[in-house]
Amino acid sequence: MTELQTENVGKTPTTAKAKPSRMRQAVPAKSYRRSVRLVAKAHVVPEAAPQPVRRSAKPTTVDIAKEFYSRLEDISKQLSLLTVGQAPPSSLPIPIPTGKFAKDKAAEEAVVASFDSGKTLSDEPPLYPITDSREKDICRLIFAPASTVPKPKDVRARLRENLSAPIPIHHFVYNLLKPVVDAEVLETNFCIAEEVGNICPKLTPSVERALMINNVNVGTEAMQQHVLDAFLMGIIGTAQDHLATNIKVDRNAAESSMTMPQCRPDYLLTMNGQLVFKGEEKKGGDIRHIAQELSDKMLPGSVGKTGKLDYLLGYATSGSRVLFECIYSDHTMLECSNIIDLLKLPDRVTMVIMLVNVVRITRAQILAKEK
Repeated sequence: MTELQTENVGKTPTTAKAKPSRMRQAVPAKSYRRSVRLVAKAHVVPEAAPQPVRRSAKPTTVDIAKEFYSRLEDISKQLSLLTVGQAPPSSLPIPIPTGKFAKDKAAEEAVVASFDSGKTLSDEPPLYPITDSREKDICRLIFAPASTVPKPKDVRARLRENLSAPIPIHHFVYNLLKPVVDAEVLETNFCIAEEVGNICPKLTPSVERALMINNVNVGTEAMQQHVLDAFLMGIIGTAQDHLATNIKVDRNAAESSMTMPQCRPDYLLTMNGQLVFKGEEKKGGDIRHIAQELSDKMLPGSVGKTGKLDYLLGYATSGSRVLFECIYSDHTMLECSNIIDLLKLPDRVTMVIMLVNVVRITRAQILAKEK
């Protein structure tokens, strides 16, 4: 027996594994199509479960501002649509609010809750008197011409005079001003709309927008002009709508009566065709240097004893800062205010009051000229 044979003794012989045939067996067409459908069905990917919407943990300042102005507009619209419980128009001027609504926290919360629930105040008995719009009459009082044309040295004090009648604003805006604005200034120049009724449907939201506007010191020069226009149009634009005087406003426009050729003030206010107020606006820089452009662009002899007006009022801006000026002779100006910072609420109130008095003084100038 050979060595190989000896080694294989006692071992079970193994059989070689048959290699699978590479030839695919024929499958009936019907059976094959059914198999494909079953395989496709088995591999269908289930739809992903919808992910929960994640809310921002903290709203941005822009979101808060948008929500505030949206709510303010809704409140103004709802107040303007009220037709129940109307009280007869009372005599002017408007009384300073000292009634229950200004002090009753429960009544205040009830009004806020009514807006939160989507109801209008007309669904329930009114919590305060509602009157017809008397905006035209009130504007005639607020913008009444000054009794006399002040001298240049007195313009500063006259621009800070209290208004002839208070401007109605909503209680929540009034309460925002209360901690930071002098009590006498606030109570004399503003009243609560919920106390006196919806008597100024245009003036009230215009002034509130100016007082509460955001993004005062950001963006381009054009963006900052937009912010300043909230004050200019809120005050002067309201006067333009309600006064018999022919008031026109323009921006970056040519003016030949008192302005040098090829010079365009950033803001112009004319009354009965006469330039009475203008402004120079810049994104930044020395505000007094910017103010110098007010007189540099004027025609010689256009103001003063031989001029068309005794003096011309104007303003200059540098970002959020505003300075009022009185131009009373060739290249000579007198500052009519401290530097106003529109980032501060008290200064915004000052800006509103001063613009009202600009209209009053310039109306007195036009009347004196026409006599």
